[in-house]
Amino acid sequence: MRLRKAIVVLAILILLTPLGLLAPGEAWGEWSIEDWNVSESWKSVAERIANIWSAPLPDYNLPGWEEGALPYLGYIISAIIGVILIVLITIAIGRILARK
Repeated sequence: MRLRKAIVVLAILILLTPLGLLAPGEAWGEWSIEDWNVSESWKSVAERIANIWSAPLPDYNLPGWEEGALPYLGYIISAIIGVILIVLITIAIGRILARK
């Protein structure tokens, strides 16, 4: 019964993730290099570091899904992938710790 409640709560939270698209301004922590008011030397360092890794789903969306309702679906898909990864990692850690 508790598992069913947890699944319902997670499903509701997943469906609410696109609400961030309605908020004005940028999301916290999602700044570009141009948003920083720093010297040019720091910008060059940031540009070099920015190319080390790129997100598998940039902007929480699939490429080409920028129009209409598709960005909302991209957010939901990203949330589902994130929840699945967290659950799988938690199960794996639990099994490893249970063996010890």
